[in-house]
Amino acid sequence: MVQRRTHRPRTGHSRARGFRAAAVVAVVAALALAACSSDSDNGGQAATATTAAVAADRPSSPAKLTIETPRQGQTVKQARPELVLALDGGKIVNQTTTRVQGDEGHIHLYVDGKLVTMNYGLRQRLPQLPPGQHVVQAEFVAADHAPFDPRVLTQAAFQVAG
Repeated sequence: MVQRRTHRPRTGHSRARGFRAAAVVAVVAALALAACSSDSDNGGQAATATTAAVAADRPSSPAKLTIETPRQGQTVKQARPELVLALDGGKIVNQTTTRVQGDEGHIHLYVDGKLVTMNYGLRQRLPQLPPGQHVVQAEFVAADHAPFDPRVLTQAAFQVAG
């Protein structure tokens, strides 16, 4: 005599449990992928998404940040031009803390949309740049690495001579 296996249909309860398990796996995979991504790989998009989520509770800052060099529209001869910033109404601090004050923080520096450094000074060399148009963006962020609300941000487009 041949025994046949019969397929038992899933009940609503076991089907829901399967969907929940799949959802948990998807969420864990997404979190792991986000945690493993670096800003240099994705142009800072992960940092932007993370900081946007916390922006609702952010303090404001009286600080004003400006780029002194390279100036907007300037052509520079060096492939590693010097960046000089001016910060009024704020103070650069070296320590990361969750006790955020509106006048203390550090600088996040982006070149062509990619985070290149989290800086504790107002003067530094940019990374090696090919000839052509580039955009440098600097942001004064709180000591916990998240932006103020509104953001303290400045940018300049410049050319590297070829």
